[in-house]
Formats: sequence, C-alpha cells, structure tokens
Amino acid sequence: MRTILVTVGTSLLANARRALDVQEPNEDDLTRYLAHTDPVAASAETNALGRLLRERDRLVLFHSQTEQGRRCAEALRRHFARGLRRLVALLADRIEKERRQGREVLINATGGFKAEIAYATLVGLLFDVPVSYIHEEFRDLIEVPAMPVAWDYSTFADWEEFFAWIDGEEPRPTDEVERRWPHLPNEVRVLLEEDDGYTYLSAAGVALRRAYDAALDQAVTVPVYLSASAAQTYEQADPSLRSRFDRALARLRSPALRRASSEPVRDCDVLVSPRGHRDERLFWYEEDGAVYVCELARHSDQSYERLLERGVRRAQYPRERFRPWTG
Repeated sequence: MRTILVTVGTSLLANARRALDVQEPNEDDLTRYLAHTDPVAASAETNALGRLLRERDRLVLFHSQTEQGRRCAEALRRHFARGLRRLVALLADRIEKERRQGREVLINATGGFKAEIAYATLVGLLFDVPVSYIHEEFRDLIEVPAMPVAWDYSTFADWEEFFAWIDGEEPRPTDEVERRWPHLPNEVRVLLEEDDGYTYLSAAGVALRRAYDAALDQAVTVPVYLSASAAQTYEQADPSLRSRFDRALARLRSPALRRASSEPVRDCDVLVSPRGHRDERLFWYEEDGAVYVCELARHSDQSYERLLERGVRRAQYPRERFRPWTG
C-alpha cells in the first residue's frame, strides 16, 4: 500500500464556477460537480490522481490556510472517501434493475480513475457482467468476459448480522464498532475502512455484500421441507425470530450459499447452518434434489446445545412427516 501526499490548490473552485455558472459553489455544488465531471477536467488534483491512484492507496491532502483551500480539500476528501462506495452501489442497483426488465447488461469502464475501472471490473465479475474499456496508452479495446466463478460468500453468511448493521442507514462511529464487535476476524476487517471517526464497508465490501444479497435473491429454487418438529418450532416463533429463520432457510436454496454457510457437527449425520456468530441454527441434509430441515434451534434458549447432546440423525425423522416450507 502507498501513501500519496497531495498539495491542494483552488482549481476545483474555479472550474466549478465556470461549469455551474455560480459565483460561490457550496458543498453540494462541489460534490455534484466532482461526481459528474471527467477527472481530467474537474481539477488539477483529480487530473493527476487519475493517473496515479491504485486500489487501497491512502491520500493525505495539504491545503493553504485559506477558506478556499480548505473548501477544496474538504470536497476532494469527501469525493475520494465516498465516491468508490457510491459507484459500486449504483452499478449494482442498475445491474439488478436492468436484469429484472430482461435486458442484457454490459459495463464500459473507460472513464474515471484507475481505481474506478478496477472496481467496475470487480462488480462485473461478481455479477457475471462483461466489462470493456479502452487502454489509455494503446487505445485498444480491452474486454473482460463474464466468468461463471463460484464466489465464496462464507464470511458474509457467517457475519450477516454485522454486515447488515455496518451497512445500515446511519454511519457507525468507530468506537461503537469496536465496543459492539471487539473480536472481528481479519477477513471481516479487510472489508472495512475508517473515515473521520466512522467505520464503513469499503468499496470492495459493498460490492461483495451486494453480490451476496443478489445470490440470495436469485437462489436456485430448490424445494425445502420442514420436519414436524421444525415446523412446530417455526410456527411458534415470534415474527422477528421467524424472519431470521426465513433468511437462513432461503440460503439453503442456493447450492453455493448452502456450502458456504454449513458445517458438520459431532454425533449428527446432518449439517448445521449458518456457521459463525448467529443465534439460530438449522439441522439439515440434502437428498434427491431437495433440502430436508430436521430441526430449527437457537443458542439463546439452549435448544441447540440440547440437540447436540442428543444427536440429530436422519432416521429419527420419517420422510413422510416433512412438509414444504413456503417462506
């Protein structure tokens, strides 16, 4: 990783004045201008950084002790800190929207910084969308075809509650993140970044989480059946718990997510899902193209521990007593 020290002038203000035809661009004006203007033309800083920036570079901005210098530096800081996350989210939104309308999607990633091209390519790979761009030196068209890669989403399955929380409507103060989640593993921490005392999903984290959610939504329709015991637990659950069970059951419909979120346990001939720091647990097995859920359990009421002590085996659950889950 590199740290780039950047001296900031006031070309951003001058260019925004001309482009927007305003005397004194405010914060929103500068944000909008940077978001919609070619980096080469936006300012001296974006022009140079467009050629220098790489993924995970750190920028340190230095400005003169004037109000104009401070405003330019602050606008650039916001743009670089938030721009990639927003770009990734917008690309994912548009891909999903166009696909719902039955349209084929391609990404042209020629414009923007090198980092933006890199993340557009990542989104294309995650969402199975071909990406093309024109090489800036040779002017050749480079094409990255869609590749049917089986991505490992086990980290998102194991830490689903955390990722939903960190990516919520309100930004999360870093001290609150450390207080509530003090033992985050490295594979989660590498998907986070800190900015101004707050912790966010990085652009790569946003891309991977959106792809994980899309994989859930587009899961192969595999029939899921509940045993009499599992059905009783499901029906007696309160709405909040039932919603969590529904989410875990939905994951079982996707072959990739089934594998990523399940593990064998002692004295059982079935698998348990989800893994990780979750209260709810499902005991299940797959046979003849269908998923059979023997038990729904939780740590908080000790039902999971009791089932482990007893052992969960397929023979204890007659096939004729299973019924379809329709959640």
